[in-house]
Amino acid sequence: MYNIVENPVPYSGFFATVPLDELQARIEQLPAKDKALVYTFVTMAMNECHRLVDDKILSKEIFAQ
Repeated sequence: MYNIVENPVPYSGFFATVPLDELQARIEQLPAKDKALVYTFVTMAMNECHRLVDDKILSKEIFAQ
């Protein structure tokens, strides 16, 4: 039987959760200079989430087959 792996990505109930396509639509409504900055930060956050999943979940023995 597999061990249950905890989600390593931090969650904040302070903000709503929206699908990525809705997030992108909201960003696209911003002025160009703001849009570039927001896309930079969102992409950095997504890359960190990707790294956390790789490091904390996908590297676990149960998935390393």
